[in-house]
Parts: sequence; C-alpha cells; structure tokens
Amino acid sequence: MKTISQETLQERIHQHQLWLNDNGGKRLVLVNYDLSCSDLRGSDLSWSKLSGSNLRGSKLRGSKLRESDLRGSNLENTHVSRLQGHPWEITVYPESLAIGCERHTIEEWSHFPESRIEGMDEGALTWWREWKDTILSYAKKIQN
Repeated sequence: MKTISQETLQERIHQHQLWLNDNGGKRLVLVNYDLSCSDLRGSDLSWSKLSGSNLRGSKLRGSKLRESDLRGSNLENTHVSRLQGHPWEITVYPESLAIGCERHTIEEWSHFPESRIEGMDEGALTWWREWKDTILSYAKKIQN
C-alpha cells in the first residue's frame, strides 16, 4: 500500500477542489493508499477515486464523499456508529471498535492491560477507567 504525507495529501485535496470548481487542478486519485488516521475533515472529496485505500481511523467529519469511488476500501458498505463528546473519536464498526487511531475487537479492548491503554495517549488510562464499561456495553449493543 502506498503512503502519502498529510501535507502532500492536503495539497492534493486543494487541487481536487480546484478541479471540482472548474478552476484547473486535478481530480483526487489515490488508489491503494494507506490513508489511515488522515485528517480529511471538511474536505469535499466528491468524485474522487479512493478505491482500495485504507481509510480506517481517518477523520471524515463534514467531508463529502458523493459519487466517490470507494470500491475495495474499508468504507465500502460499512455501517458505523459514532460517539461524540470524548477526547478521541469513537467508532463502532460491524466487527470492531475504533478509539482514536486504535481499532480492535471488543474482546481485545476488554482485555487490554492498563499499561497498554496508558501507552496509547496522554490521559487515556484515566479516561478509559471512567468510560470503559459504558463504551464496551454500547459497542456490544450496536454490533448485535
């Protein structure tokens, strides 16, 4: 899978905006790219080609994906539920739970040692101790 820096990605998105508005630029074509954990918030990605790309953990709030080619990407045919109001984006997928850029099964989340949680981010362990039961319970209900 190919990689791209956030800076280069933002420039390519800018060029795509120009293309969408008939002001030159170039259509966004990122086939088989690792875009996991990319910041795509508020981007108009309409008509882009992202087939085969990994979009897991990407920030997509406010993004437009109308008529985008997502074949073979991990967003194709995905039904998700998001929890708001937490320091990290929480997304419940059909087979996993993502908190921030960490995506694991509910079973894995429920058995992680505290040292693993603590190493994920500053303040993660304190937050996890408070919210673990609620988040895992919610995720189980969504997946069933």
